[in-house]
Amino acid sequence: MMNRRSFLVLATGSLSIAALGACGQPAPAGAREAVLKVWNPQDNWRKTTKFYDSKVQAFKDKFPKVTVEYVDIPYGQYEARYTAGFSSSSDAPDIFMGQVSYYGGALGVASEAPDDLQTSWDENLSPLTSGNFKVEDKWAGYPVSTDLGMQLYYNMDHFVEAGLDPDAPPTTFEGLRAMAGKLARLEGGKVVRNGMALRYSGNPTGIADKALPYIHGFGGRLYSEDHSTADGFINGAGTVAGIQFMQDLAKKDNVASLELGSPDDTFAQGLSSMTFREGWYEGWLVKNAPTVRFGVVPYPEGPEGYPKVSLLFNWAWMVNDRSPNKDLAWEWMRTVANPATDLELAELEGYLPVWKENFSTPYVTGRKDHTAVEKQTSEGPGPVYDAPYTNQIALSVGSAIEACLQGADVQETLDGVVRQVDELLERGR
Repeated sequence: MMNRRSFLVLATGSLSIAALGACGQPAPAGAREAVLKVWNPQDNWRKTTKFYDSKVQAFKDKFPKVTVEYVDIPYGQYEARYTAGFSSSSDAPDIFMGQVSYYGGALGVASEAPDDLQTSWDENLSPLTSGNFKVEDKWAGYPVSTDLGMQLYYNMDHFVEAGLDPDAPPTTFEGLRAMAGKLARLEGGKVVRNGMALRYSGNPTGIADKALPYIHGFGGRLYSEDHSTADGFINGAGTVAGIQFMQDLAKKDNVASLELGSPDDTFAQGLSSMTFREGWYEGWLVKNAPTVRFGVVPYPEGPEGYPKVSLLFNWAWMVNDRSPNKDLAWEWMRTVANPATDLELAELEGYLPVWKENFSTPYVTGRKDHTAVEKQTSEGPGPVYDAPYTNQIALSVGSAIEACLQGADVQETLDGVVRQVDELLERGR
């Protein structure tokens, strides 16, 4: 990816061109002609683009000569596409979805929201995750959904089959280990149904993200709150204990396969009895695995307490700070950032809304994960990983965790990643 200096060089040219065009009188709003490009890289939220296109009539009425082009980018290709787009003076998006800490903090391409939106979002959006959408305590992104970290999803029929009470899922990590032992199915010593599914392969960022409940439950974290170092954190006693617990599930307890496939797929296929996943997964399961009878509860307490909100990043809509149509992009954002649109889109895509007032609606209170949502809300925010290069840190950490799950010595492996993480923390300061 390009560094911030590269983007500043690009910005100089863009701003000079914009300045030349600003010498005359601004065109009336209705006469303004422009094309706004909106990029969505989330494969799971493909209904969003058509929805927005049909819900921004107020914007269309005010700017009838502005065309909004929505581009759905495959998730697996989005980083390369973003790199190419932001390197170009003509192909960059005006509005885009991504992680604020990286695009705002590291690359500086996410615009700071105008004052009216700063006030509105401070007053109306969930404070549990607000740190994921700010740069230097200023909003630079509008949340796509409220991601409160992970919850425990469990197959109720598997519980009954194993002689377990489906109304009494595990409340501690040791309870989870014991129940996973009863739920797992083995053939010839090989796990053919996970008692507890682990994220063990694929994008290292996802591996790191899915390990956070274990890390936080054992009292660890990835790096210091002030971004000064990872030493004593990523390789500290709590983090080591959390990753060791995960390794034991696979290598010692033999209740988690490292071959069956991703937790999302195996749970939906009935090949996993329990898994950790975010709130959006409830809607996905209802649509894609309608025969699976599942429950959703808060994840268990670890030896050092409840893991709280455990996530590496949250998806947000951002405005390209280098866009010649930045003012129009924020007008578009004002059109979509309201409680009615928020609730309707949340219901459509199956995730949690972002406006606080919508958490008391029947849609939220009637969800399977409502007990978990209440627990997360009462516990308050968890560690916020908002260092500018957290995406790159997650790649290093995820690769190390993957090696641990495959049997590498946990302490030695995590000791070995400290230098990489510290270099990335230093780059972001």
